[in-house]
Amino acid sequence: MEDPEKANETLQKLEDRDVRIIYLPPMTVAAARFSGEAEYGVGPEATGMIEKFVYETELLKLKPDARGMGFDCSRADLRVEAGAAPTAYEAWVSIPEDMEVKPPLVKKTFGGGMYAAHVLRDWSFQDWRLLQEWARESERYEEAGGPCFEEILNYYNLMNNGAKMEDTQIDLLLPVKEMIK
Repeated sequence: MEDPEKANETLQKLEDRDVRIIYLPPMTVAAARFSGEAEYGVGPEATGMIEKFVYETELLKLKPDARGMGFDCSRADLRVEAGAAPTAYEAWVSIPEDMEVKPPLVKKTFGGGMYAAHVLRDWSFQDWRLLQEWARESERYEEAGGPCFEEILNYYNLMNNGAKMEDTQIDLLLPVKEMIK
């Protein structure tokens, strides 16, 4: 029988097949930022402001391919600390370039980039640690600068069905670049 400790270590490690490399295209976004203290972090407050914007502007009629994402901006380097509840969070939704955005939201431009993507399996967000370890051990990719996004998958259907937490699926997106050999 296999050593249980070794089996557990294997389960707690991402393999290359568990991580997808994707390119996020440049996009214009409406952004909402919230900071403060909350038991589970402040992400729900920022995403709630974005949800309100999406419904009030009927954004999905204008842009059915809208993407929803956010990131922990508690630290100046925008790195995620696995297990720590965010004290500042910024949520984004992609919008048409010419769309007006009113305060408290702000309009921003995102330049795009390459990301290592892994679907979140546990609402404790411990998969961030696994994804960061994968990047450290990768022979092909290394972490790059920029925010570590949490992208809501199937955003169109989620928002059209009431944005229920139990229906939410999230990709963790770690900025990466190919190593120069």
